Amino acid sequence: MTELRTLLTNGLRPGVYRWRSDHTPDQVRRDVVAAGWDFVLLDTTEIHDKMGFLDLCATTFDLPRWFGRNWDALADSLSDRSTGEPEIVFWAGLQHLLDHDHDTVDVALQIFTEDITSSGQLRVLIHEPTDAKTPALLSSLPVV
Repeated sequence: MTELRTLLTNGLRPGVYRWRSDHTPDQVRRDVVAAGWDFVLLDTTEIHDKMGFLDLCATTFDLPRWFGRNWDALADSLSDRSTGEPEIVFWAGLQHLLDHDHDTVDVALQIFTEDITSSGQLRVLIHEPTDAKTPALLSSLPVV
């Protein structure tokens, strides 16, 4: 059993976490599914700005057609989409988006954190390769 699968099997509280690993998203997906959790890949390696991020969220989270492509609509839509099942959102490529649009990452993290406190559903794992330097914006987030 992998470290991630053990973590999930033992229960992971809702939250936004940094996860240092060289696992690929497919390897993470296998571990998450094997632990009985749902998996959502939020891959921002090709995203450069707020609109690209919001478009990605609309697709990734299967948000309704009325999703307004703004921060308030994202916050509302995330709280409305709760499946009730344990779910991991694996955020890959955050550093790329951070390099292009710091504010978008900052606001997205705030929205994910607010959703956790209001709905108690989201568990976001921010992928950090083991050899990467932790950006200042993420330094206060817990590491799992």
